[in-house]
Amino acid sequence: MLPLLTRFGITSDNLGYFVLDNAPNNDTTLVELAKILKFDPKHKRLRCMGHILNLVAESYLFGQDAASFEEDYKKAGAPARRQLWRQRRELGKLHNLVAHVMASGKRDKLFLDLQTNYNEGKAAGRSLKLILDGGIRWNASYMMIKRALLLRESLDVYAAKLRLSEHAIDVETYDEDYLSDTEWKALELIANQLEPLFRATKSLEGNTKLNEGAGKPSHGALWELLPVFEYLLAHFEKLERQAKEGQFNDHPGIQQSITLAWNKTQEYYKKTDASIAWMAALVLHPRWKWSFFEEHWTGGEARFVTAGRTKLKKLWEDQYKKQVVIRVEEHTPEPTSEERDWMADILDEMAPTLTRAQQRSSRRDHFQQYLDEPVTMKAPLAYWRDKEEEWPQLAAMAFDFLAIPAMSSECERVFSSCAKLTTPESSKLSGEILWHQCCLSNWQRRGAIEIMRWKNAVLLDI
Repeated sequence: MLPLLTRFGITSDNLGYFVLDNAPNNDTTLVELAKILKFDPKHKRLRCMGHILNLVAESYLFGQDAASFEEDYKKAGAPARRQLWRQRRELGKLHNLVAHVMASGKRDKLFLDLQTNYNEGKAAGRSLKLILDGGIRWNASYMMIKRALLLRESLDVYAAKLRLSEHAIDVETYDEDYLSDTEWKALELIANQLEPLFRATKSLEGNTKLNEGAGKPSHGALWELLPVFEYLLAHFEKLERQAKEGQFNDHPGIQQSITLAWNKTQEYYKKTDASIAWMAALVLHPRWKWSFFEEHWTGGEARFVTAGRTKLKKLWEDQYKKQVVIRVEEHTPEPTSEERDWMADILDEMAPTLTRAQQRSSRRDHFQQYLDEPVTMKAPLAYWRDKEEEWPQLAAMAFDFLAIPAMSSECERVFSSCAKLTTPESSKLSGEILWHQCCLSNWQRRGAIEIMRWKNAVLLDI
């Protein structure tokens, strides 16, 4: 990592933040890097929200032994894997049934033919492929359940036909993996209870609505994460209340799943205190400021707000207040949203109420003047562009924190796409050529350039 930072001229003076998953070796890497570049590894270490959501969902679906289950699953053969999945109740039985359908082209075609007569509801008149999860990949498990619920009637008929078969695997699947009405209802509950996690993942990971040449932002932002945490905690707390009222008594295990998911969400929410960046990103958003914390962090959490105010003020005074800022006049136009999405509704629900302006004084520094203003619905980038001339250092600070992504998924996506270029047929490509290919592809997809082909030449319209 150090040679890469050096190549791009990144030093302790302009180093940003590291958005990483929760693997312990990431902590070790930052500690060693901090010794050379002289920075606080705890302050610079941010956790990828996608990985956190994955851990929360894994806790819900697989309990506290998710890692051991995955290890046993990798070592086991086909018969043992089916038995392992059956330990997961209705989820495991559904996995085995879907795997049976998809194990051969003949069975897959039989299932597609069944849909002609037995699909109902939204799936009526359609022929849909089943989705199979691959081990412990909770998004795939969620999608498998959602698709299976659409095709429930066809799956039930398929499973019933297995009873007439003479093949051992067919009889075993029918005897062990046929889903009862109660189990189908449990799967529906699981899908409904996990839906907020799925929606949060898709909203924050990037590229969800990126059209060719649209030039729109393609990833969620750090400032969105604390409101999302609050929303998810409220979601699981509501489910826990419903469980205590007996609403899930017919579905053993779901109450424990809810509790485990809430505990995991709370565990990682508390870890956001390690870096002031989480608070700074939200405070520097003109719609939120400190109002979010004053409304949601009451009681015991209030002490974290007091400590956060002190840390953020120190960060402003030490690193930004006296900074020399060189303004860039040209700006990318503020992206416009064509339609409201799930995340926008959640942020509206969690947003603080509008406040009145405090008495302003020109003798106060820019940061305090900003805090004294009432919160506003104006888009953050447009707001800070308007304030660049009046508060150049504070605007530079805001741009730094508002630019931090919620997840590392986009970087990982580029990394994976680069790996697909390194086939045996292209083994002599240099690292620099791969870098250029990925960069041009990314720019074209975002509308920054247009690649035009003319005879044997490639022209770049930048």
